[in-house]
Amino acid sequence: MFCSNCGKSLEPAARFCPSCGAVRNSASTVPPPAGGMAFRTSGQLVRSRASRMIAGVCAGFAEHYGWDLNLVRILTVVVTLFTGVALFAYIAAWIIIPEGQYALPRPFDPPPPSSAPAPFTSESSST
Repeated sequence: MFCSNCGKSLEPAARFCPSCGAVRNSASTVPPPAGGMAFRTSGQLVRSRASRMIAGVCAGFAEHYGWDLNLVRILTVVVTLFTGVALFAYIAAWIIIPEGQYALPRPFDPPPPSSAPAPFTSESSST
């Protein structure tokens, strides 16, 4: 079973995800989608929080439609310089399009214990 929020695998008896704390629902038996974007389950257009420069509007359009982010930003600047319409459209999109979810950081995996011998202590030798 997989968490529907973060995509990590769950034990069958688990009621909560150990990684993100989300409540397990009945749809969690479906594996997460491929592509590393398990937290984006809906097709809703949202402003990106991860790759934003000003408000995340260009990044949101690029992620939603699968376009190159740099191309979207360059086209926005060019259209703004030549017509000025893109500036008003950008401000309107900033107000209308909701912000996306925060991307959860990957859980910290502690380093494996070293196999070095324990240091010598004076308590172990009583002479």
